[in-house]
Amino acid sequence: MRRILVLMLLVLAPVPVAARPAWACSCATGFDPLEQAETAFVGVVQEVDGDLWDARVDVRFTVESVLKGDLGDTVTLATEKDEASCGYTFVEGGRYRVYANDDRTNSCDGNELLATGVEIESADRSQIFWAGSVLVVLVVASGVTWLIRHPRAGSQ
Repeated sequence: MRRILVLMLLVLAPVPVAARPAWACSCATGFDPLEQAETAFVGVVQEVDGDLWDARVDVRFTVESVLKGDLGDTVTLATEKDEASCGYTFVEGGRYRVYANDDRTNSCDGNELLATGVEIESADRSQIFWAGSVLVVLVVASGVTWLIRHPRAGSQ
């Protein structure tokens, strides 16, 4: 009975790793972001301010050029912290083309990173997924190998 339980655990172990994340954010396509936005500009991120517990972050930009609307030299916009909630991840020092409505912007508004001011190191999610999957396969394979080599240990 123990052997069957161990075998079931080894078979079911990859399920959490193999499941892909479900994102709640879904954006419409085929629209002109400039037409949809109240304000649009090209600017450099000076500060990204958000508490660990906040659902949103405030991003302060130095405006280089105004594409639409009436803006000053600096603009502060809010966005959701989490990309799954359509938040847009701005990096300090990055130069962006930004589209906003009601002092808010998100990943569906058509924002574009034009240049990075700093080197950004981020792990590709697919690399993390495959690394985790390989690790689970190795654990499962070693467990099955152990069960095959020690047939009596699982039946006691």
